[in-house]
Amino acid sequence: MRLWPTVAAILLPMTAFADPGYDVGFRIGGYGFRREGDRSANSWNECRMNGLGVFGSRTLAGPLFVEGAFDAYFSSDFIRGGPSTDVPIDRMSGLVSSAIGVRTDVTSWLRGYAQLGAGVELTRVSVPYGSDLVVRDNKVMPEGFFGVGFDLRVSAGTYLGASMRVHVMGNFDYAQQHAAEWGATMPPSQVFDATPDLAAQGQFYVRRDIR
Repeated sequence: MRLWPTVAAILLPMTAFADPGYDVGFRIGGYGFRREGDRSANSWNECRMNGLGVFGSRTLAGPLFVEGAFDAYFSSDFIRGGPSTDVPIDRMSGLVSSAIGVRTDVTSWLRGYAQLGAGVELTRVSVPYGSDLVVRDNKVMPEGFFGVGFDLRVSAGTYLGASMRVHVMGNFDYAQQHAAEWGATMPPSQVFDATPDLAAQGQFYVRRDIR
């Protein structure tokens, strides 16, 4: 019988901090892959992608929370800064992801968090070949990420925030010299042979609590 007071002593604090609240949000952002061999501050500019998404999260016991999201991203030259020798790959991606994280109050109006997540990237890629041919392919690729961020409360139940994530995602060969090797008869799956790569992402969002 002495076991029950011990169990209660462990579980009651968790119950006291439990806040099974929900929230939904909207976010915009961009990401880019790290350019191999580039050690400059502008090295994360390969395959620059911009986009937006929606997300929702649920608070668990204590500082834990879970998140689900859908984001749509498109290749863009906006703030890209990449060399003109890059193959002009056009990429459209939908990212379906889930994550688990922890967050803590810094002040009454500011809190920080960290999260670890995984998901699937559904992407359509194309690249021009010659004067009248476009090589296309559809890919389904896994992706994972680690992120940190903060929430700034601007009114009751409404927050503005920013986050930074590092992704492990599929990337393609952007070296211009390989374009001549593709040929009109090379299958798209070989042209777009993805390999795991690191991408850095920044996001800004607005989030609203719902109870």
